[in-house]
Amino acid sequence: MGRAFGKGNGIRGTVTAATPNSFTIRTDDGDTYQVLYSPNTRLMKDRQPIEATDVHVGDMLMAGGIVDSKAKTLGAVLVVDIDAKEVRDARAAFGKTWVMGKVTAIHELKITIERAGDKQAQILAVDENTSFRKRREDVTLADIKVGDTISAQGALHADTFLATNLRIMTPGSNPGQGRPNGPVAPEIPPPSH
Repeated sequence: MGRAFGKGNGIRGTVTAATPNSFTIRTDDGDTYQVLYSPNTRLMKDRQPIEATDVHVGDMLMAGGIVDSKAKTLGAVLVVDIDAKEVRDARAAFGKTWVMGKVTAIHELKITIERAGDKQAQILAVDENTSFRKRREDVTLADIKVGDTISAQGALHADTFLATNLRIMTPGSNPGQGRPNGPVAPEIPPPSH
């Protein structure tokens, strides 16, 4: 459902309307939610405070707060805005310079994942230059298990994605936390088909 901030505590989606005190968003699953905000809601972009007027149609919002699934509303405590151009650029780079998905197989130095969003299989290769992280700790290839969700930055070479940075994501974590400096791509979900 385009969840953010852990199960039941938030939603994520594209802004379709912005009015005083609320944003209307469409989740990746096609649901429409009203994100209600107040003067006490923390509005952020690029880790800096923003005003509600800085949020535009086409931007992506990750909102944390109290979700009412029946009423399709969220009383927001925190709203994180990602610019529409960044969303488009990150989605265009998905599978080419970054990827995210669930590990379905590991064979020597190759990891097969089911990509988030489009559910396609993609092979990731790792080598001696790949850095591995889980939370804030360095880990190794041996720490990756089938069923783990991972995100990786790197480059596509022929049919294989060579990962330079690979992160094991923990349930309920924000995919963008602890990422190396660079594009915000891991925070952007790929287009679902």
